[in-house]
Amino acid sequence: MLDDKMKLEQYFKDEIDRVSGIEIKQIDDEIADIREKALQGLEADAQREAGMVREQELKELQSEHAIRLSKAHEETSRKLMAKRKELADLVFKEAKDKIKSFTKQGDYRDYLKKKAQELGKNNFAHAVFLIGKEDASYQDDIKKAYGKDCEVQIDTDIVLGGFRLECVEMGIVVDETFDTAIEEQKEWFYTNSGLFIK
Repeated sequence: MLDDKMKLEQYFKDEIDRVSGIEIKQIDDEIADIREKALQGLEADAQREAGMVREQELKELQSEHAIRLSKAHEETSRKLMAKRKELADLVFKEAKDKIKSFTKQGDYRDYLKKKAQELGKNNFAHAVFLIGKEDASYQDDIKKAYGKDCEVQIDTDIVLGGFRLECVEMGIVVDETFDTAIEEQKEWFYTNSGLFIK
């Protein structure tokens, strides 16, 4: 699992390096070509005109060069950010697909029962379990595993699976949904994946 993560991170880094390297080389080549042509023109003009005119044109060229370089860097950053988003979306789509696959297996029922049983060890008053509509068939399993009086309700916001236990009277919410877990992992992923834009 760690090896797959490292391979995936290396793939992302390599892909970003490759794409940015190509674009930066193209920009540098274009800038070098523009600079060469402009310098040739300026040298010819400078021979005919006074040194002050030449100096003014060089300043304008440098300013134009700086503006073009800035625009090129902005465009490259925009493309790299789009690629980063595309790669991250792909990673999280695959993660969601694996979660959905897990929720179709018998182990998922056992997972829900185990989590409910662990929460049953607490003294939560008037507990309400919120589950996704895909998990409606597990209502009795959750109640039985919890071992105490509780309600199970459908929450259409829970799409991937898991459940959320709420005790309104005690101000307690225990979120065991895969939906929340995947959202929390997105923040971690963006911080630790190495897919940042300089």
